[in-house]
Amino acid sequence: MQSSKQYLIAILSVSLILTSFNSAFAQESFVEGIYVPTTEALKEFAISVADSTPKIIAAAILLIIGFIAGKIVGRVTTKAVTNILQKTSQKNQELHLAEEVYGKFNSVKLISSTIRWFVYLFFIVAAVNALQFEQLSTALTSLWLWVPNLLAFVLIIVIGSIVVNFVSKWIEHQLLDHHIGSPRLIISVIKAVIYGIIFAIAFTQLGVGQDIIPILVSAFSWSIAVAIGVSIAIGLGFALKDLIPASIMGASTQRSILKVGQKVKIGEVTGTVTAAHLLHVIVTNDQNESIVIPTKTLVNQTIIIFN
Repeated sequence: MQSSKQYLIAILSVSLILTSFNSAFAQESFVEGIYVPTTEALKEFAISVADSTPKIIAAAILLIIGFIAGKIVGRVTTKAVTNILQKTSQKNQELHLAEEVYGKFNSVKLISSTIRWFVYLFFIVAAVNALQFEQLSTALTSLWLWVPNLLAFVLIIVIGSIVVNFVSKWIEHQLLDHHIGSPRLIISVIKAVIYGIIFAIAFTQLGVGQDIIPILVSAFSWSIAVAIGVSIAIGLGFALKDLIPASIMGASTQRSILKVGQKVKIGEVTGTVTAAHLLHVIVTNDQNESIVIPTKTLVNQTIIIFN
């Protein structure tokens, strides 16, 4: 009995020793399972950072250069555009076209900002290429290539605004010189049509509204036709305003009032009628000077016929 108990105790002791060894081995395996992957991940991260450091430095340098270059180009563009607009305003002092456009649209800042951001995007694309981000690089390259279209849009709007102001001011002066009523309405219609065409052409640079161009061109053609018709009507009206009274007076002169050979005094002119035509009368004075008197002026002149 005693020997069997000792044998059982020995077996239990061996079992406990084996169990403790197994648990220690399992614990060591668990620690290694956590520690080894973490260490490898940190090593890979450090290696990738070390490999990317030159790229990051190059990208940062490109961004700094781009920022400085954009500022310089923006300032140069601002000065250049300002000088151009000042020269334009000096050549058109009567209309002040450049000043009006500058005040309304602030075209100098608009153009300089567009060019400055064109430079910025160029260096941003270069920096992204240095970092080798393919998808982002492709997107920014497409955006950078689209900037010239935006610049063309801005230039069309600015130049078109100058043209609209020039044309509207010129037409306004012509209408006022000829005393035509409601010049503001005519100018507003002309401005609306021209601005519509300008914005339609400008938006086509952005890829918008290409189907609107034929409609606006047709509308502009009809507007030009109407404007030509109105101009012809106005011109004929002014011509007939002088021609009809002159014709009436000339015809009446031929019939009864003035006859060749009569001694007359027309206003301050005294002499003999030597010719009586439809649009003018010729009177020869005592100094043998032939004086041509338009028949339209006879309406407002005192005519004395000497017997």
